[in-house]
Amino acid sequence: MRPSINASRNGADRQTAALRQMTVEQLLGFGTCQVVYLRAGTCDGKRLFVLYGADGVPLVTVDDVETGVEIAAEHGLAFVSVH
Repeated sequence: MRPSINASRNGADRQTAALRQMTVEQLLGFGTCQVVYLRAGTCDGKRLFVLYGADGVPLVTVDDVETGVEIAAEHGLAFVSVH
């Protein structure tokens, strides 16, 4: 039996209401243990990449993008695009 459209909508409405009631502290911590981003930089003339947590804390420095992606995957982290 398929769930009705109204049942799905009610679940989404409850989820939206819960998100709107989050405190600033809760919102700041939302997803910090699951989302990372990779940023390029240079150190002593060498191009490096830093894997950052969603809260902006640097987690690890790597030599290439592929290594950063592998480390994130090994730890079950998801990448987000930052522009």
